Amino acid sequence: MAHDRERVRTLYRKLLGLYPRAFRKRFGESMEQTFVDLCNERKRRTGRGGFGFVLWLFVETAVGIGRERVLHIQRGGMMKGISTDLGPAVSTGFILVLPLVILEFLFNAPTRQSAPGIIALFGFMWLLPTSFILVLAPMARNLRGGSGIVANPAELLARVAFLALVALVWGSLLVDQLPCFIGVPNCD
Repeated sequence: MAHDRERVRTLYRKLLGLYPRAFRKRFGESMEQTFVDLCNERKRRTGRGGFGFVLWLFVETAVGIGRERVLHIQRGGMMKGISTDLGPAVSTGFILVLPLVILEFLFNAPTRQSAPGIIALFGFMWLLPTSFILVLAPMARNLRGGSGIVANPAELLARVAFLALVALVWGSLLVDQLPCFIGVPNCD
């Protein structure tokens, strides 16, 4: 019986993990304690655990999670993570592309005709590592937060496929254009 109570408490704790992080940090412990207190009070008053009562508490909590998720999205909580990750990603992408820009300007003086192409090339090469880091950052944050990397396999597969595509495109662009960056004449 005590084993069942601990299992129900563990399930409820996992259910609370679905709340947005800020809400969970603020109210998670007290909600879990209230759940335990309500179950104990129910057991004391009626002498039984009350499967229907526990189920009702789970359903009520699930509805609350839905409401909080909607409020979180309406307040722009989903976009805050992207905007806070953007700074390091943009600067890292810039640092990765800067040596190539310097090499290009040292060995090949851009002309009026070649300038738009060069700007587009370096802009694209800067955008690729930036997007790579933006896609990789939530995976790293989940790992640091204690969530398993395979918590959501479909999302993981999509992220890994995108990361592989970005790495392949960036690498092929670099290999293709490297002779031009280091000043090989007539490279096109």
